[in-house]
Amino acid sequence: MAVYRDERGVEYESVPLPTHEVTDAVPLDARIRSRRAAPKPVPFYPGTDGAELARQPRSHRRQWTDAQWLAYREQLQLESEMAQDDAPVAAVVLIKE
Repeated sequence: MAVYRDERGVEYESVPLPTHEVTDAVPLDARIRSRRAAPKPVPFYPGTDGAELARQPRSHRRQWTDAQWLAYREQLQLESEMAQDDAPVAAVVLIKE
């Protein structure tokens, strides 16, 4: 362990931090130099392709027309039908004499 002394003569001992916390020293007068870029907004989709509508953000749904809602619901119905396991009812019929 290291011992540090500030300008007033007060001594400090370094203490290990838990692993889930930040362990890099940052000066008190540090300032943020840059921020992460905001994500680009997704343009509003005017078409009626159900697959594309399903990928649109939820906030766009307030602006959808009736035709877009219909295409979206048809896409959801189609996806749910395709997700079901369509096992054959009978693969072989045996007739005994």
